[in-house]
Amino acid sequence: MSWRFVFLYVCFVSMTYRCYICGATELSVPKFRSHLRRHQDLAEIKLPILCLQGNCTSSFCKIYNFMRHLDSFHGLETDARLMESLTSNVNKSPTDATAEPDVSCEIGDDGSQCAASVDSCLDDVRQEGISLVASLRANSSIPYNAVPAIVNSCNHMATSLVHCAEVAVLEAVGEAVDSASVTDAVHEKLKRCHNPLEFLSSVYKQDTYFEKHNLYVKPESVCFGSRFESHAGKSKLVYDTFQYVSVTQTLKNLIKNKNYVEAVLFDKRKPGIYTNFCDGDSVSNHPLFGSVDKFSLMLQLFFDGLGTTNPLRGQSTINNVGVFFYTVKNLPAKHNSSFANVHLLALCYMEDLKVYGFNPILEKFVAEIVNLQQFGFEAELPLLGKCQVYSSLCQVTCDNLALNGILGFIESFSCDYFCTICYATQETIQINFRSEMFTKRTISDYVTDVKNCENRKQGKIHSRGVKRNCILNNIEGFHVTENWSLDVMHIVLEGIVPVELSCILYGLCSEKVLDIETLNRDISLFWGHLTVNKSDKPPAINKILEPGHGLSPSMKAVQCWSLLKYLPLAVGKAVPCDNVHWLFLLHLSHLVDLIFAPRFTRGMVMYLKDVIEEHLHRCVNLYTSTKLRPKHHFLVHLPEIVLKSGPLIGMSCLKYELKNSFFKRCAHTMCNFTNVCHTLAKRHQQQSLFSMLSGSHIRDAVNVQTHISVPAWTLTYSEILCETFGVEFTDNLFIANRVSVGAVLYIRGQCVVIDCDLDSGDLVFGQIVSFVCCEQRDWHIVVSVLQTKQFCSHYHAFEVCNRMPFEYRVVNFDSLVDYHPLHYCKMNKGSHFIRLPYHVFTV
Repeated sequence: MSWRFVFLYVCFVSMTYRCYICGATELSVPKFRSHLRRHQDLAEIKLPILCLQGNCTSSFCKIYNFMRHLDSFHGLETDARLMESLTSNVNKSPTDATAEPDVSCEIGDDGSQCAASVDSCLDDVRQEGISLVASLRANSSIPYNAVPAIVNSCNHMATSLVHCAEVAVLEAVGEAVDSASVTDAVHEKLKRCHNPLEFLSSVYKQDTYFEKHNLYVKPESVCFGSRFESHAGKSKLVYDTFQYVSVTQTLKNLIKNKNYVEAVLFDKRKPGIYTNFCDGDSVSNHPLFGSVDKFSLMLQLFFDGLGTTNPLRGQSTINNVGVFFYTVKNLPAKHNSSFANVHLLALCYMEDLKVYGFNPILEKFVAEIVNLQQFGFEAELPLLGKCQVYSSLCQVTCDNLALNGILGFIESFSCDYFCTICYATQETIQINFRSEMFTKRTISDYVTDVKNCENRKQGKIHSRGVKRNCILNNIEGFHVTENWSLDVMHIVLEGIVPVELSCILYGLCSEKVLDIETLNRDISLFWGHLTVNKSDKPPAINKILEPGHGLSPSMKAVQCWSLLKYLPLAVGKAVPCDNVHWLFLLHLSHLVDLIFAPRFTRGMVMYLKDVIEEHLHRCVNLYTSTKLRPKHHFLVHLPEIVLKSGPLIGMSCLKYELKNSFFKRCAHTMCNFTNVCHTLAKRHQQQSLFSMLSGSHIRDAVNVQTHISVPAWTLTYSEILCETFGVEFTDNLFIANRVSVGAVLYIRGQCVVIDCDLDSGDLVFGQIVSFVCCEQRDWHIVVSVLQTKQFCSHYHAFEVCNRMPFEYRVVNFDSLVDYHPLHYCKMNKGSHFIRLPYHVFTV
């Protein structure tokens, strides 16, 4: 082989694009883009998308950004020149540099090779069009009737470009050959390139195309019942329906993804540590989940009412929708917070629920769950091979009103027996502050209550809080009296926190410690320096209401949480340390930190019992004019719920409530309320399809937008980098100032929890200096290790300072004690404080 061919081979290899999924190579960016789109259609895209071109370590969360990176940084112009050199010199004789290339072997007389090339190029264009339309239809802010206009515009542009290419070709070769024959040949070849996206040119064609996709689960219209409706003097039969999405088909599609199965099988449990629902006692006693021989998926069911129209307009409740969601509890908590892992079960009108009740929807769900629990379905799992997959209901979580409604209990919290766990009354919740002081509901007592309720003795509509039997009891291993679940978002963040904060602020203002102007000013100044949770800034308080009346204006759950977390740091310098209202605020902060802890030990659960009892005693003694509310009573059951079902944050409705925003935006965008449930269900399933294709279910990828390459010796912390990565001081490293992991953004200057001091037991914090990556390796965090002085109870924060001399450490994201970035707060006197969002400990 001559040196020319060796050189050309090296050039050929150097300009190929290698796929990070299967290792295949393509000669051009369009071919490479289409190759990735085919992986996307098969739901094989794994985030982040890695470049892998040469020594480049860039990563991306979208194919579009990756393609733009290839265009900008990997020499497409150089590739074009190399291709031109390759095609012009490969067939030339070494002694005749001007010889014409022999192309007879490339294009046959019938033009079959050329036809195949045109078909391949058209396939690439269609793949791009499919990806564009899928992303547009998944966007809740874009109406479907706007997508065909975009597609037709792309078709018109493609047709115009074809005409332009046709004219250019005829001008180039028209003088050299017969014009008529060339014109006919070129026109015939390019005619097929007109309107390449015609198959997606209407909403009907798009619906037909995507509904045939093997990952799409089509919503099913199920009849509630029928009624007669009069219109224009005529009566007609009308069927009330709800939309139902098959659980079996959804689970089958989910487990086709290798990353999803890896996350389900990921087991990081440690004895004595409660980190997930799987660690609770309910799993070990369950007939299906307690069996280690079966691959089973645990489902958490959620229900809530949703307003789709402006509530200030007339008849707004007509289009209110009831939403049923579920999540797979086998997944780690960080993945279940993603919208892609909150799956739709059913949509119905709230007016229909009032007429027909929950049973028609729950009957279909129960029938499917019973079949999944007994027989399951056979699937070819990416890691386990062919096996039988089972599933069942493990838990129902809703806000208090919805939970009582779906489980068949009374929906009034101003009377007795409002609790789904015990037989509490309005009188006993004022004096009993431990769970052991209340009589628990049992299955036998529940059966008796149901019978008494059905007999309607003395005209009562309920018997000790039970209104009717719940059909969910037909699922083996589940019973409403053993549904150990309460929503801490509604109980704590939207119930107890605003009520008690109003009492605290009223007391501080009445004692002239604070006033509204100073309070709002200090909070606004503090938020101006905050580097985390900036979007959760609470609104300015316009007046301080009397104890027990809440805050004005009302706040969202995350705003109440943020106000509670940062209020001690924002105004603590102006409050005496011995003020009783301030001490109660600090105790409330301590209680909320424990409730929202992501991990528990059995000792923590016992300690939480004491903290709850003490807090309720303090509240009763300090604010005697305020009666305890039912939400205060729910606190006494939280420790026992942790032992049964794991950390309380796993039962929070926050992720479900945020998911409702998708339907609200869709309803405001489409402005079509003929059958709003049908339209919303279709749009959600389109968005779910796009989530599966884009791989957004498992979002633990490290994404870096901007980075630079610098020699290691130019960095202050070069010694620790060379020791960690095993590189020389002259080697180049990639440096970035901000990265994102899933939905969490890390920025230089923030702090993270990196370790725990074994001698003192204090947490070790590190301030982020930069993010660094060596060739073909993962991104790491470079932190300046801080010294933890003490926990300052007055500010409810850790006081820290820099170590002298500076100590640097390189850590990876998986080794962090907690994944939340923290604010490095600088006080006026030169002190520095770090506030944790909840109680954290190392395992």
